[in-house]
Amino acid sequence: MKNMSQAWQRSKIRNQWHRALFAKKRAELPESLRTPQQFIGLNSVGCGATHSIMEKCNFACSSCYLTEIANFTRPLGFETIKEQLDSLRMHLGARGKVQVTSGEVTLLPVEELGRIVSYARQIGLDPMVMTNGQRLLQVRGYLNTLVEKYGLRKISFHIDTTQKGRLGMTMGLSECDIDPIRERFIELVKDVRRQTGKSLYAAQTITVTPQNFEDIPAVVDWALDHAGTFRILSLLPVAQVGRTADRDAEHITMETVWDAVCAGAGTHLNRHTMSFGHSECNITVPVVVVSAGKRRLIVEVVRKNKTWDQRIFARVIRAYAIPIDVADHRLIVVSQLLWPLLAHPTLLIELFIYGFYRLWGLGRRLPTLAMGLLSLRVKPLLLVVHKFMGRDELETPLGQERLDACTFKLPVDGRMISMCEMNATDQRLRLNRDRLVQKNLLVKAEGKRKRGHNSRGPI
Repeated sequence: MKNMSQAWQRSKIRNQWHRALFAKKRAELPESLRTPQQFIGLNSVGCGATHSIMEKCNFACSSCYLTEIANFTRPLGFETIKEQLDSLRMHLGARGKVQVTSGEVTLLPVEELGRIVSYARQIGLDPMVMTNGQRLLQVRGYLNTLVEKYGLRKISFHIDTTQKGRLGMTMGLSECDIDPIRERFIELVKDVRRQTGKSLYAAQTITVTPQNFEDIPAVVDWALDHAGTFRILSLLPVAQVGRTADRDAEHITMETVWDAVCAGAGTHLNRHTMSFGHSECNITVPVVVVSAGKRRLIVEVVRKNKTWDQRIFARVIRAYAIPIDVADHRLIVVSQLLWPLLAHPTLLIELFIYGFYRLWGLGRRLPTLAMGLLSLRVKPLLLVVHKFMGRDELETPLGQERLDACTFKLPVDGRMISMCEMNATDQRLRLNRDRLVQKNLLVKAEGKRKRGHNSRGPI
């Protein structure tokens, strides 16, 4: 009972701190962004990322934010990584979403990457490892160990035709041609879940270039069919950063990419379901995929021009404004789930009526699934289009406005900076050089780079 009382008190203090943290973030947003559908400042301050952990990469992607000397750098020491994670915890709060990324972090021994993941979870962060996945297919048991021994629960695979160095990929392939590669990762995730008995949630990231733009509807169609494994599909229009060779094009915008998403979904989805920071930075739309056999329905959380959908969504965001830490005592977690409904009985009643209304509307569409009701599956999927900025964009008034409202930051030199600032300026190059100077390798690395020796690509 004493332990329960102490846990409850800690939870109460943490919730008060989060309210102050979120209120501060919402006040920093331009007034035009403080809409009822805005997550930032109500449920979150955004997400964060690490850097310099392992700047090397085993690929030579034609779209790449890394520098030309990245492959000459050495990994950070654990104590320095801990400092980054501690800064992210202070910035994001409990259950803060953190991308464990750099170059290709799985080039680290599994014990070192596992130690990073374990520490992030220990201090209350929610880490997701970002990877191209190659090493996870090559090194037997690597992902199993991260999940079973170190507590990894989320992973994101970047898989697309911009990648040079991936096994089984040759030049000239379309995104559809590499579906068998994506399916290998589906099997990997399923195998890890089965062998460890642990939850593992997967995301898929794709860079959109003029070369693969026409394939995006097919990619979305594939992702909808595999929503049970990949819970997030994130599409990144190419940005002129780092060592990117792919050129951007006027037709590769968030809007045209979203149109391609809708084409793949077979319906015009409401792009204004929710806001996650500045509207020019991302489109973030949750859907529910209902399927039976080869038949499929896409259920939008908030449909366009449906006032009741918007009202319910906004009320739920406000009601659950404090992140729930599943590491708390079970009774505390249950109480945090139930309290918003008990404290607002009108919300509970409205949710019940609204749920019946949505199910009734869905029921009219279910006959299209009638032949496969025995295999009915209901899976969530988050569709994201995220547009990073190049250097020229940073210097515009809109670019400065986006930086001020940024929701994706990382700790550099004692301050939190935007990922766009990190990649579109010389920040990452400066950090790379600093690492090489510390190891007395800068002159040697610059000489090799100028000779074209191993400056990028498979290592």
